[in-house]
Amino acid sequence: MTHPALETELCRRVGCRLPIVQTAMAYVATPRLVSATAQAGGLGILAAAVLSVDEVDRAIGEIQEATDQPFGVGFLMEQPGAERIVETLVRRGVRVAAYNRAPSAALVAKLKDGGVLCMPTVGAVAHATKAVALGADLLVVQGAEGGGHTGTVPTTLLLPQVIASVDVPVVAAGGFRDGDGLVAAHA
Repeated sequence: MTHPALETELCRRVGCRLPIVQTAMAYVATPRLVSATAQAGGLGILAAAVLSVDEVDRAIGEIQEATDQPFGVGFLMEQPGAERIVETLVRRGVRVAAYNRAPSAALVAKLKDGGVLCMPTVGAVAHATKAVALGADLLVVQGAEGGGHTGTVPTTLLLPQVIASVDVPVVAAGGFRDGDGLVAAHA
């Protein structure tokens, strides 16, 4: 059961019980972690950027055997086999596609046509508005503290700028080390 204070638009759209997203960190976000996160009520994201297309398919199968809860797959749209990965996500009924660099309008369209929610990670307001224009359903706003992959602006400064610039639900990432930081981001 979801606590009313924790039910967010992310929860409603994705179908998870808690507004917590486990990132697709390479070599860490394995089927075991993703399914455990999903079972606990969060949104687990498989790290597929380091997997072959066949490995992605097998990993999704492992997750689906372990849980009936929604989860996502994180990949790079410029990685080898990205189009086949998109086809696999659609065929397997994966709930969320997580991606960041170089979003492809054609691949986003295929995901959306297949019923997969698109949730890119962005590190600048310009990236956020472009992602939404391409069809993003949700955004992960990641400041410099979140691995340094997306830019140099701290999450606490970037988050309100993005929220003011787009009309989709936004998830904050990077720089949260305790409950106080999470409460501030949730506000």
